[in-house]
Amino acid sequence: MSTSDITHGALVGAAINTDEDFREYWEHNAPARLVAAKLIEYRSDHDLSQRELANLLGIKQPQVARWESGEQRPSDSNLAMIAGALGIEFVLSFAPASRAPRQITRSAREHATEYTEAGAVVRFAAA
Repeated sequence: MSTSDITHGALVGAAINTDEDFREYWEHNAPARLVAAKLIEYRSDHDLSQRELANLLGIKQPQVARWESGEQRPSDSNLAMIAGALGIEFVLSFAPASRAPRQITRSAREHATEYTEAGAVVRFAAA
């Protein structure tokens, strides 16, 4: 197998299994990647460029590019703006790691990305 045959998923999986720092980074940035996927999906479904989406949101195109890279989660106020303008629902839950969350639906829990921080499980879902 040549290096060109190795997939992104295989590389990430190997790093997650062998590098604790990378695993924590990857899990912590899962919400940003989820927002990125939703924005890209919305643009694709509506045949929009990044510039057209930015205009719809009232922001500059480079901001859309940063969000779509999956490296930066929009602030809570920007998530609210995206939800209002595009009709995308976001759910963010912080619950003690010692018990299941009580305030979000089972569906949101099942579809959420999650990571542990400071004794809590952080869950983030989008629909």
